[in-house]
Amino acid sequence: MKSRPLVYITLAFAVGIALSGTLDPPPPACFISALAATVLTAVIFFIFKRDVFFALLVVFFLLGAALESPGRVSPGHPAERFLGLMVTLEGYVCRDPDVRGDGTVYEIEVEKVFYGGGLFNTGGRVLLRIPGRKTDFGYGDAVRVEGRPYLPAAPGNPGQFNYGKYLSSRGIWALINVKERESVEKIASGRGNPLAGAALRAKQRLVEVAGATLDPAHAALVNGIVFGSRGDIDRDTREVFNEAGVVHILSVSGLHVGLVAAGVMGLLGLAGLQRFSFPVLTAVLIAYTYITGMGPAVTRAALMAWIYLLGNRLGRERDWPTTLAAPALIILAFSPGSLFEPGFQLSFGATWGILHVGRAIDKGLESAGIARPWVRGCLSVTLGAQAGILPLVAYYYNLFSLVSVPANLLAVPLVGLILPLGMLAALGGLLHLKIALVINFATEALLDLMLLVVNLVHSLPGGVYYIVAPPAAATALWYVSLALLARERGPGEKPPFLLRKVMAGLLVLSLAVPIWGAVVQGGGELRVHVLDVGQGDSILIRFPNGKNMLVDAGGWKEEFREGRGAGEVVASYLRRLGIKELDALVLTHPHEDHAAGAGYLMGRFKIGAVLISPAGLGEDSLEPLDPAYRRILGRFKEMKVPVREVYSGEMIALDQRVQVEVLGPGPDILIGTGSDLNNNSVVLSVRYGEKSFLLTGDIEIEGQARLLERGAGLRHSVLKAPHHGSRYLLPEFVGRVQPEVSVVSVGRNSFGQPDPTALSLLSAGGRPVYRTDRDGLVMFSCDGRKIRVAVTGK
Repeated sequence: MKSRPLVYITLAFAVGIALSGTLDPPPPACFISALAATVLTAVIFFIFKRDVFFALLVVFFLLGAALESPGRVSPGHPAERFLGLMVTLEGYVCRDPDVRGDGTVYEIEVEKVFYGGGLFNTGGRVLLRIPGRKTDFGYGDAVRVEGRPYLPAAPGNPGQFNYGKYLSSRGIWALINVKERESVEKIASGRGNPLAGAALRAKQRLVEVAGATLDPAHAALVNGIVFGSRGDIDRDTREVFNEAGVVHILSVSGLHVGLVAAGVMGLLGLAGLQRFSFPVLTAVLIAYTYITGMGPAVTRAALMAWIYLLGNRLGRERDWPTTLAAPALIILAFSPGSLFEPGFQLSFGATWGILHVGRAIDKGLESAGIARPWVRGCLSVTLGAQAGILPLVAYYYNLFSLVSVPANLLAVPLVGLILPLGMLAALGGLLHLKIALVINFATEALLDLMLLVVNLVHSLPGGVYYIVAPPAAATALWYVSLALLARERGPGEKPPFLLRKVMAGLLVLSLAVPIWGAVVQGGGELRVHVLDVGQGDSILIRFPNGKNMLVDAGGWKEEFREGRGAGEVVASYLRRLGIKELDALVLTHPHEDHAAGAGYLMGRFKIGAVLISPAGLGEDSLEPLDPAYRRILGRFKEMKVPVREVYSGEMIALDQRVQVEVLGPGPDILIGTGSDLNNNSVVLSVRYGEKSFLLTGDIEIEGQARLLERGAGLRHSVLKAPHHGSRYLLPEFVGRVQPEVSVVSVGRNSFGQPDPTALSLLSAGGRPVYRTDRDGLVMFSCDGRKIRVAVTGK
């Protein structure tokens, strides 16, 4: 341990941060303890002349537990009083503008807030989104903004990205969306760090060269690869690269920093200026880190390169564990919250894999008779990096990619050509755009080749699996076993027999990961998951025999048009459970908040059949039907997925032990009601043994009255409240159902849902009522005799 003190000091510091983030101890108590431990350590060292290494570990552990990320927004922050209020704030743009889709996002360092005639100095930052792709403001511009700050809703489903927590860790206390550009006024310029301002202005000019000399798709890829600007890269492209395990090449990472450093060193060598390598490369690394956004991967790689250079300059022996620990300690000291970010963990995990596991793989390949160093190097680096991040990718993204190794072997060398060409074209374009045009002929061809290679590898059958997230214990076992197996050994030394057995068992476990999802479901239970998709509906039914049915797929505003939103939330949750196939997808009615998410699920999951309401498909409805809904159904049919209308009396046979009956609509669909599409929702009765669930879509008074008229068996154990708990709820309907428990699928809305009167009806007699806006995911587990309820909370 004492031979590499910085490694263990960094580990102690990280463990302290992790403890603080998990248990949330009072920072003052931790700080006082750290101060006391520091004083005691000094006394032991200076007065008693004793070894204080282990005392130092305690000190750094306590310091890690005491630290909070600078600027972190904690509960009770003064700015919270302005959430939801129309305010005017002044501040300056503190990061490079981020152009995404049809909007531009600015990060504003807030200096003043005006509200109700008063002036408040709150500090912190806000994210400002302005419609349009024009960047009217740049880094250092002081602006005045009029808008309504808000925070994103807390995630309600397990594993869902907590955007609010992420923003808080970066010191951002609110988001502001403005509809008109006139709501933002530039009042000054020249604020912020002059060095950062100069670097980002240079970046802007370089990025514009690609936009002027390449088509938008290629320009987006070049600017992502060279400068880390990912906002314009098509989301489908990013998803393919992510599944293929090469998404790191689309934004600046350690690979890119290494290529830049190698290129600079090569140019200095050709010019005979090696003696200037340290100051020149230091300046280049600082500028490139600023230009590319100072992300964890870039900062880590730049610091490692600089420490390596410094060691050479001072004549120190190279030690990669210390070189890796130093940047980790620096990053965590300035931003403790980085420890919990996937980007930080993946960057350091991949680097550790390359330097620790890759060395062992290289020796193994050499022993196997592979003599060519470049072949061994490509394989050991790729395999080592994948080994270093495998459980992290499985945990955060539920992804297990068998094609990641060939994809990296084929795509990374192309990046080694695209990056220098992109830089050369950008610099040449500053002199004259024709220079960039000529260079970009080659760049464009290489980009097309890279896309072709990645898409071909990605399309290999059985190459990508979405799996159940591995437990923390399995992840820890992976890294401990890998560290022991790959550690450097003396000549002839072999790993102990017991260790080999452990690693063999771990290998079998890792190969079995893709089938964990099927194992988890068993147990002979019916499980009904009411997902938190905001203002919408999505209900997953997992049958005792392992089959799955999804009732609605959620949908956010404009999702029919944009194709993404709630569908991504649903897909993420399905993947977290290891679900690859939906035996049936029921779209209760064509409204966006129930059906739009189906567009994202299409092609990403195997779907046995799509069951829909007949309402709105004919010419007899008084309510217009969104053409996007018809397009979704048409695309399902093109993919040979059966699409059929269902009517009352039909049975959906997915499990012989579970009776799924369609209660509505009838053949005589309702016309001329307040909402024909709502009232003709598909209503399902799901019965398992003595217990049952009634899923009502969005039926309103007329739809409920029709069910009462038919005299259908309406008594059920669990009622999914109609229409997000709206006021259109008949007391007679609730009286006939007599639910033991009710659940309302609802999110933030301006409709007054759930309605207080409706909630009173549902909760009469002390019956529990669950709400996804408050309780998050609501999961019912039923063995046929009793029902258990679990919620995630928000």
